[in-house]
Amino acid sequence: MTHDSAISLRSPRTGLAAITLVLGVLACSSDSTGPTEKPPSELNILRLAPDHPPFEATTVSFWARRGDSREGKIYFLNAQGQRGEEFARLQIDSESLLARPDGTPIALGDSVLITMTIVDQSQLLVELQPSGLRFSSSKPAELKLDYGEADEDYNRDGQVDGKDSEVEQQFAIWRQERSSDPFVKIGSVKVEDLKEVEAKLVSFSRYAIAY
Repeated sequence: MTHDSAISLRSPRTGLAAITLVLGVLACSSDSTGPTEKPPSELNILRLAPDHPPFEATTVSFWARRGDSREGKIYFLNAQGQRGEEFARLQIDSESLLARPDGTPIALGDSVLITMTIVDQSQLLVELQPSGLRFSSSKPAELKLDYGEADEDYNRDGQVDGKDSEVEQQFAIWRQERSSDPFVKIGSVKVEDLKEVEAKLVSFSRYAIAY
């Protein structure tokens, strides 16, 4: 386990991209049509490209403390073996923590150890622990997942074409409580220029970019 609470900028996507992000958040939201719940066998979770860079770490832990803003990140490595692009970012506001999995309220100054885990290195899916941790509905935690390293054959028909662009319009973050449970689509914002999808969370479980 590693500790990572530093705030960083993604240099390859700054400048004009930052402006695009602001505009994109206003203009690009996840698809609202179609089923909002699917069994695992019917959900298309995005796959990472076969040649995607390795992860810097597949498990990252940090302490969240009520009264402080904290964040954890999972990164890829770059070609030089150093920290590269961001894969996942979890931000917890100073007022986000609400209750432990057993329902015990989290008091000001109390801390909770948060763990982010890559469940399958071939998929865009992250598990957040402790499962059942609750967040304030007025100050939810925020999860951002990057699909810049995904296999661009999104519909898995063997070729990258306009059909994949159509599928991209359906990307959202889907939540699964346990590995055998169905996935449920949650409210998401997709910024295609940055290849990111983000969502606000009121509890912890497993989250994936899917359609």
